[in-house]
Amino acid sequence: MSQLTPEEEQKILDSPPKGTFALMLLIGALIFAGWAWMFFGMFLENGPIN
Repeated sequence: MSQLTPEEEQKILDSPPKGTFALMLLIGALIFAGWAWMFFGMFLENGPIN
C-alpha cells in the first residue's frame, strides 16, 4: 500500500465529505416524499372532518 505525502493527507482532511452530503440529500428527499405521500395521498383524499 502506498504511503501518502503530508500534502496529500492535508488535502484529504481539508476536503468536504461529498459522499455524506449526497447521502443526506437522498435521505432528506426520501423523507419528504414519504411525508408528501402521507399528507396528500392518505390524509387529504379523505376530505374534511365531518
